[in-house]
Amino acid sequence: MRRFLFALLVGFGVLGLAQAEISDFPTGLTEMVWSLRGLGPAQELRLAVESLPEGVYRVTLSVNLEGAGAELSMLGFLGAPLFITAMGSQIDLSTLNVLIRRREVLNVGERYALPGGEFYAREKGEIAGVLCLLGEFRPADRPDTVIEVGFSLSDPVYFLPLLRVKQGGRITFEMVLTKYQRP
Repeated sequence: MRRFLFALLVGFGVLGLAQAEISDFPTGLTEMVWSLRGLGPAQELRLAVESLPEGVYRVTLSVNLEGAGAELSMLGFLGAPLFITAMGSQIDLSTLNVLIRRREVLNVGERYALPGGEFYAREKGEIAGVLCLLGEFRPADRPDTVIEVGFSLSDPVYFLPLLRVKQGGRITFEMVLTKYQRP
């Protein structure tokens, strides 16, 4: 139960790590699907951004979760903000916002000192057909934790294409873009 909640906390915290503005999406329908894994079966997050006439957008977000009733009852209207707030006490992902905003100027093979840790830009690669900068963030206050991330370089992707948390060499949370469909 505790691990499930941690994975859920990280998952909802990721929603605050937007790397594209809605206005960055092209005319038409862009669909994105992520697989979320923590404890238990994989979950799925779907996001569709449709550009309509006159600068209007239609955004559809859906999450498919499986779990016992008690585990899912905390997802109500008041539960989600508590998860986001509590998530910060487990692992602070706010430093990644600096990297998201500066991702185009990060160089492969370089290390970057950040408030609260260090980021290593490991390589460029594709995730679901999207060119990404892949790297690792190591929080200074958690030496046994490595956060692998992927930042989109080629297409607007609203959330991170990759977020994988490893603690003590074990994956405790993973969010990976599995589908990206352009208009």
